Amino acid sequence: MSKVTVVGAGNVGATVANVLAHKDFLKEVVLLDIMGDVARGKALDSWQQAPIDYYSTSLVGTENYADTANSDVVVITAGLPRKPGMTRDDLISTNAKIVTAVTKSILEHSKSPIIIVVSNPLDVMTYAAQKVSGLSHTKVFGMAGILDTARYRAFLASALDVSPKDIQAILMGGHGDTMVPLPRYTTVSGIPVTEMIYPAQLDAIVERTKSGGGELVKLMGTSAWYALVLPPRKWSKPLSRTKKGSFHVV
Repeated sequence: MSKVTVVGAGNVGATVANVLAHKDFLKEVVLLDIMGDVARGKALDSWQQAPIDYYSTSLVGTENYADTANSDVVVITAGLPRKPGMTRDDLISTNAKIVTAVTKSILEHSKSPIIIVVSNPLDVMTYAAQKVSGLSHTKVFGMAGILDTARYRAFLASALDVSPKDIQAILMGGHGDTMVPLPRYTTVSGIPVTEMIYPAQLDAIVERTKSGGGELVKLMGTSAWYALVLPPRKWSKPLSRTKKGSFHVV
């Protein structure tokens, strides 16, 4: 793999591009946005960081889809973010049009890329991208699973005063209030979490996880962007799909 395109140069997209560049295993990261100067400015800022943080990944900012040609992976972050009082489903109509248009434009220049969708509502947007692209469901993914599990583990780590690295957890379902964290399969260094915390406190953490995105929207006025930018250390690991169609990196 040598080239990744990130569509959308907002908080999420710019952070994705910057983190990928720091991993230093790609030849090029393209940051595309309808506001081309913003994309160019953020790409240039990240490139000027390279001598300090010691990476050599080239970053290109653009509004021209031709610059995305022959991308191995495309990350779609484009779309309206949630605002206070909004649910993810409130974004369906507008963001479906954006994700559909982006997917069509990408495929004009890249034959069969892996597509990772970040735009909300995640499950619906992932389905829309897969349908319009005509690509196999093994090539179109959504990032929800790893983010929701990370929130669950972080809340548990705070409650138990342990490192989140020591918590292993499973979370099922879609990216929304109907997600289902599974305490029965949650452990801390191999010890079942149900043996370490009172049931009422655990139930509260489960409910907080389900509304974790909304909590951040209330605090910041927009959706999250740090925790969801979690690329694997290497891209040699497979991508997996949950039974309901949400996809995540494992």
